[in-house]
Amino acid sequence: MKRIAIAFLSLIIVGVVAGLYLHNTRAYLSRHTIRTASDSIQHASQASPAAYLYYTLKDARGFVVARALKGSSGQPLSNPQIVTPLGNSFGLSAGDSVSSMQLSPDGNYLAISGVSDHVDLVWIFNTLRLTTTAVPASVSGNFLHWLPRGNGHSFLYRPMLPLGPDAPIDGKSWNPGLWSVDAATGAHTNIAIAVPSANLIDASASPDGSRIVYSTTSGLGTGSDVWLMNNGGTNRIHVLAVNNAPQSVAGLFSGCPARSQIVYERLVDSPTPFLAASVWVMNSQGALQMHIADADGGHGYPLVWSPDSQKIAYVVRTNLADRHADALVQDLQSAIGVTSVATARSWIVASSQQTGVQLNINPTWTPDSARITFTASNAVNLITGGSPRYYSALVAAPGVHPNVVQLTSPIPHVVAAG
Repeated sequence: MKRIAIAFLSLIIVGVVAGLYLHNTRAYLSRHTIRTASDSIQHASQASPAAYLYYTLKDARGFVVARALKGSSGQPLSNPQIVTPLGNSFGLSAGDSVSSMQLSPDGNYLAISGVSDHVDLVWIFNTLRLTTTAVPASVSGNFLHWLPRGNGHSFLYRPMLPLGPDAPIDGKSWNPGLWSVDAATGAHTNIAIAVPSANLIDASASPDGSRIVYSTTSGLGTGSDVWLMNNGGTNRIHVLAVNNAPQSVAGLFSGCPARSQIVYERLVDSPTPFLAASVWVMNSQGALQMHIADADGGHGYPLVWSPDSQKIAYVVRTNLADRHADALVQDLQSAIGVTSVATARSWIVASSQQTGVQLNINPTWTPDSARITFTASNAVNLITGGSPRYYSALVAAPGVHPNVVQLTSPIPHVVAAG
């Protein structure tokens, strides 16, 4: 019954496939920024950690962390340079996978989510010391989101299982809810959510860090509930029960910095993992629910607000009629979509027609909200990684033919990117 929460979170928050599409190659030059790999290496010591794009690559040692200086459009400026292995031969087993990488707000820590021997783990890469540690130690669980404000490197975490006698215990027994974890020290604070952590689907803090929105489920076929609370767990209120529609599993919450709105997805409450999802917005109190778009479901691609807070970028599944893609990760075909929050009008800004490959994913906005940088690749080889390339798409008005420019050559052996 509780497998829906585990499977959904692994897919939706950690992004099972979202992290499997990016990595390393030879010298490639941006069409917009002409800089060689040697130039980037020469200036690397002068760059702040936040000036890099980070990758997990696959080599003979398993999974390794690499990085490349980031260009003005969010593309790498050089071949990603290997920094350190993740360690313990992680990546050599066929069951090992890295699903996502997310840089902390202060840029000093990189959260790497993965699975080893069917155990979900989070590694923290210290971007200053260039070291990697499992955080929190002796616990299996899922990274959710970095917390804004505060110390700049704490994150929300769903603890699932203790791993040995050194696992941290709150009170006298293992009965966790939602944890706030300090990436620097590994210390955690348990936030009561009124249900076991296995029932938690997703949790995300508001842009000012004062409140947390989260969703729970009691099992497959029961839908989900959405809650709001203060960041310490007080003043918890139930804002929405989603249980009377096929798409009734809520998650992927993202608050808008400039608008009192939260965007999120509703996925199909089904054991079939990759059925299409719908995109919704609500106000900061959970009211004024509005469906604004249809999106890919189950792969964990985030919903991304534009810097001007007027639009949302997301991944659209384009082969809805292909039943194989409902269950198989590598059969997805996708495009980059944009929706206007004010008008609820949606349109495609980049697809396989422009890039020539099946997967168009991972949208990020340029600071002026005029373009989206994204990656495109064919189906990922789960043994050797993927070979994505970066593109830039103009966010024109609906009905305008997409304007897409390739920024880099393919980057081989990419397992995940952040």
